[in-house]
Amino acid sequence: MDIWPPNKKQLTSCFIFLLISFSVFAQVGIGTIEPEGALDITSTTSGLVPPRVSLTALNVAAPVINPKAGVTALAEGTMVYNTNVTIGTGFYYWGGSSWILAGATPIIDSVSLAGDLLFTSTSYSAITGIGTLTFTARKSAVLVQLTASGFGYTNTFSIVQFRVLNGSTSIGGTTTGVQTYNGVLNNDVTDWSISFSKLLTGLTIGNSYTLQVQGLVRAAIGTAGVGIYATSNPDSHHLTLSVMQ
Repeated sequence: MDIWPPNKKQLTSCFIFLLISFSVFAQVGIGTIEPEGALDITSTTSGLVPPRVSLTALNVAAPVINPKAGVTALAEGTMVYNTNVTIGTGFYYWGGSSWILAGATPIIDSVSLAGDLLFTSTSYSAITGIGTLTFTARKSAVLVQLTASGFGYTNTFSIVQFRVLNGSTSIGGTTTGVQTYNGVLNNDVTDWSISFSKLLTGLTIGNSYTLQVQGLVRAAIGTAGVGIYATSNPDSHHLTLSVMQ
């Protein structure tokens, strides 16, 4: 059977075979004729500019869509450069249910006591001078941390308790004893410190949450109260609430 010169049918079959082979095995090289991956871009003067979009919310895929016919879900790993400064500009990838900032260091929101405080409330009440902490959830779980330090009353034994509220619901807290004796070792005051941390889960990405610190102090002996002198003693006294995500 003669195969040369090839007829139209043979040429068509050969073209289809080569096209299929190229589709299956092809690698794309830009700036190189020897690509070493599915896509290999080589340049010493130019960068890669991904699609620039303005995301509307971290938990909303739109305006980015999946161009594949019949598929509505955005493919995990889809990457864009977000230009919306409200959300935060930068490279984001789709994690399946939310946009995640690529290569980001943990985002920390915090609020600290401003001024000196002598706290004497014997029932849970808000701490004057620290206010509330409102944050927008970028993840479904965040780490809540509370730390504090100060002085105790002279000639007293007190118990001080702090808790953190998410809205009106307590997410937990901590307690410590503060004992001081006048004249013992020529020391009229005693330092105290506390720390509390807990993972707050079940958050909806994109929603805002407000945390508040409450405290109380009880006296077993003497006067109930503790001092946090964040202004007078900034190197050793503080009260800080923070959220890391």
